[in-house]
Parts: sequence; C-alpha cells; structure tokens
Amino acid sequence: MNKENYDYLKDQIFYAGFGNKLHEALQSKISRGKKEFQLHFQGIVSGQTVSAELQFSQSRKTEHYFFNSYTLEIPADSKQGPRKFYVNGRERFTLKEAYNLMCGRSVHKQFTNMNGEPYRAWCQLDTKEMDIQGQYRMSKFYESNGYDLEKQLERFPIREISDPDSRKLVLESLKRGNRQLVTFDLSSGPEKLYVEALPRFKAVCIYNGKGIRQEFIDDRQHVQRNGAKLQEQQRQIQVRRSGHKPGKP
Repeated sequence: MNKENYDYLKDQIFYAGFGNKLHEALQSKISRGKKEFQLHFQGIVSGQTVSAELQFSQSRKTEHYFFNSYTLEIPADSKQGPRKFYVNGRERFTLKEAYNLMCGRSVHKQFTNMNGEPYRAWCQLDTKEMDIQGQYRMSKFYESNGYDLEKQLERFPIREISDPDSRKLVLESLKRGNRQLVTFDLSSGPEKLYVEALPRFKAVCIYNGKGIRQEFIDDRQHVQRNGAKLQEQQRQIQVRRSGHKPGKP
C-alpha cells in the first residue's frame, strides 16, 4: 500500500466532512488492490441520520487511488432519493453543504469555469426540474443577480449583525447553507429565531424553533411634536406565524 496516497485520501475524506471513522476501512480496501471500491458512512447531521457511499477508483497509470464522489441519502426525507456529489472537479461540496442542499437550502461557493477562472455563486436544488440523471437540477444564482445577503440581514433588528465578529460568523454560516440561530430585538423583548438565505427571491427567511415560517412586520411611525417634524422611530415589531413548516434547522 502506498502510504502517501493513503494519507492524502484520509485527509480528503476528513475535510469533506466524513470524520475519522473510515480510516481503517480505507486502509483495508486499498490493501486489496481492486480497481474500484466503496466505503459506507452513516452519521448524524443537524440531528438527522444520513448515510453515504463514497466511491474510489485507481489510476490507470499508477497504483494511486482517487476519491471521486459520494452518494448521500437522508432516510427520513421521502421527497427525494440518494444524490451524487462529486469530490474532484469544478463543483465540490462538503457533507454538511450537500445535506443543506438536499434540505432545500442554498449554499454559496466559489467555482471555476471551463477556462479555470474562479467565480462565486449561490446554489440550490430545483425541485421542479430534473437533470438527465433523474436528480433535481442544480440552479445557480450569480453575483450579477444582485443578491446582497448582508444588506438583507440589515433590514431586521438582529443583535448579532451589530457586532463585526458575530456578523462575520452569521454570514459564513448562512453561506454554508445553514439555518442560523440569531437574536431578534423586538419591541416585546429579545427572541431567538432562525434565519436562512434565500437568493432565489433575494430575501431572507425567518423560522421559529419548530421550523415554522415567520412573517416580520416593522411599522415605523413619524410623530410631530410642537409643530416640528420630528422623526421619532417607534418600532412596533411583530413576528407573525405564517404556518409554513419546511425541514429541520
């Protein structure tokens, strides 16, 4: 067995989000010397059980192996079956990013085009359109579309946005496709709610802890006092339940 190749694959598996528990199985498979092999993974992501089959193949010219792709399945999700994600190539997603995509959320990534030039885009699975492999088509929303996540978040009284370090963490989490817990400073007091990026509609979605969609209302009144036009912003903020309940945070 080529130890350098084994170490490289071990690191690749780890940084793809599959942890360390496949190392022994990887070593055993490589030692057998077959042209192709698979590793089976089962774990918990955001409280849900997921399973994946990792595909490997050997180079035609050397004894080195390549981690090509993995097929992810969320057993509790009856709406879609397993989906393949490629590890090598221009479009690569970690396990958590792939999970978020399969839950219907959007992920912001840097890709390279056919000329090797980098670009950034939001990705989301289109549940209304299939590709030639019978899987939901991957839609991309480019920066030229004008979606500004940071500006959308600033529309709401989110406490973490006022602090530069917390703002950075929230933005990074949302770009990975997570549904992020934040604090809304409402007129009735602080309330913990989840936010999610929605580049398709250039918006942000808000959910409570049960995954129920919330509607945000911000009513700003202008008050006149002693005949002078005094803009006193009295925020009367409500969070109204819309009854829409998608997947888990």
